[in-house]
Amino acid sequence: MRRALLAGANPYLTLYDADSAVAYASIWRVDWSVHGAGNVIVLWHAGTVRVLTDAPALGGWLEEHFVRRFDEATALPSWPSLELVEAPVEVVVDPGGGARATGAGVVVALGDPLDARPVGVADFPLDGVSHGLSMLSMPCATATMTVDGVAVAGTPRVWRDGGRVHSSAVTAVHEAWCA
Repeated sequence: MRRALLAGANPYLTLYDADSAVAYASIWRVDWSVHGAGNVIVLWHAGTVRVLTDAPALGGWLEEHFVRRFDEATALPSWPSLELVEAPVEVVVDPGGGARATGAGVVVALGDPLDARPVGVADFPLDGVSHGLSMLSMPCATATMTVDGVAVAGTPRVWRDGGRVHSSAVTAVHEAWCA
């Protein structure tokens, strides 16, 4: 029997400049988890990884157990040691409009959802452990990021495959993980 690990929302994006990834953010609004509730931005940018959060134990767990193991993160050129920044983080998710997260000088916005589809994965392996995942996934047409008031140059990738639209910017809601 599996046990519940977390429930909430997890918008994420990778911004590209030509063929190179220039920034990645995994945004979490955790309504409930085995490590408590809270908001987290895991940011990969300019050779650093920062975990911005109002709940440090939760933020560290999300980065270690989930984010660094996701395909979006493992596709990046490197995943350096992280800096954990305890700071207020605000995450607003609007399934019809996208998502916005702010904290510690970082602002991330995703918008213009192109589709909405349920996702259910019974065996999502993370670090050798099978996890269950369910969510509503909405690829977005637009995404922006500013770090310390400076806009990050880059845009999300949007493509079609098998008649479905995909994007490197996704608003994921009703996300639930179990192991």
